[in-house]
Amino acid sequence: MQPYKAFNTRFRKKSLLKIYYENIHFTSSSGVDGVKACDEFDINSEIDIILRKIRNGSYKFSRYKEKLISKGAGKSPRVISIPTVRDRIVIKALHLTLQDVYPECSKTLIPQLMLEKIKLDVKKLKYKSFVKIDIKEFYPSIEHDLLFNALSSRIKKASFKDLLFQSIQNTTGSIECKKGIPQGLSISNILAEVYLKDIDSKNSSDKKNSYYRYVDDVLIFSKSKKTLPLVKRIIDRFDSIGLDCHPYDEINSKTKYGLLSDEFDFLGYLISNRELTVKPESIHRIEMSIAKIISSVKYVEKPNFDITQNKLNIRITGCIFEGKRRGWLFYYSQLEDLQVLYKLDSTVKTLLKKAGLSEEIKQKKFSKTYGECNRVILENYKYILNFDVYTVAEKREYLAQIMELKTIASLDDSTVDAIFQKRIRHLVNDLDQDLRNNS
Repeated sequence: MQPYKAFNTRFRKKSLLKIYYENIHFTSSSGVDGVKACDEFDINSEIDIILRKIRNGSYKFSRYKEKLISKGAGKSPRVISIPTVRDRIVIKALHLTLQDVYPECSKTLIPQLMLEKIKLDVKKLKYKSFVKIDIKEFYPSIEHDLLFNALSSRIKKASFKDLLFQSIQNTTGSIECKKGIPQGLSISNILAEVYLKDIDSKNSSDKKNSYYRYVDDVLIFSKSKKTLPLVKRIIDRFDSIGLDCHPYDEINSKTKYGLLSDEFDFLGYLISNRELTVKPESIHRIEMSIAKIISSVKYVEKPNFDITQNKLNIRITGCIFEGKRRGWLFYYSQLEDLQVLYKLDSTVKTLLKKAGLSEEIKQKKFSKTYGECNRVILENYKYILNFDVYTVAEKREYLAQIMELKTIASLDDSTVDAIFQKRIRHLVNDLDQDLRNNS
């Protein structure tokens, strides 16, 4: 779609209202002004202000609130930028506009689709070796001049470019953004894809290799057993746009190369003997999260076992929400070593027995969920909860686990729906905890 047409379509009142109610209204974060998206938020007035200021060229982003996320001992924390509600509406509209203008860059951000192809390629005997490259400090290293040149080649509309450049260079906390892309914005990923579009094209053009990149992780399968020249060439290409890769010649480096008969990992998967399984660290994380759910019963005087059973089984099966498959096993649906699932089932059973909950809680199984995950049509799920097809009555029944029946009965349908959406969003965010740090 033409950039000016995409921009004008997304920055209309009807479109901005849709963005707010579909993407922002049920979230709880607030920016530097402390304002949260809620029923009291005057969305119509805010959108009028947004459109007026964009039309007269006076729109300015508020400073992003800074949130620091630990990356472990000895490492600098990851800086997350949190915009105000008003700015989040504008940034989400910019994100959707970029998807319209760069559809090829929005298709590369689904790891499951990539892993599906990797699973097929790793079986092909024509590929003899692999190269795995990890880019250091990816988002903070992106050069603004190079990014703006890449964007300007396709985007000519001044108001569109001005908003984009403002959103990228805006201050987070007390830090001026003179380099890099702020992390945590809805536009961050697609801007990074635009930045690397030409490099990806070069790296994919060699028919002797199969090239994959997900954010800062690169994986290449090669027909040649001699891959050191390929490693150097790819690293040099990233270096040409200011991106530094982990060195290939250091012990325990994240960048490595070898034969496909060797063992290596990628995006949380362990690839061994040309088969995909799960990294031990990822198995440990899901085990710990399950143990936490089960052990939490000890600290409640009169525990509601239905709540614990519900939390446990959703952690095992995942769920369907907003048309997406969510959860640990949906992510690891490409694994081929089913013994992992049987061992997890056994672990859950043992934990329940030790906690004295074998009779109170009926567990679902990873092994059965694995088969259910392969269904194509979302509505066909029965073993896995599909929150998208819940009726208002079913939403009331679900909320009865955490609220008094008398309170639920006093609420109108729209309020029930709003509370349900917020509850499930919190649940989905909790499920995502098990999938972080997959690289």
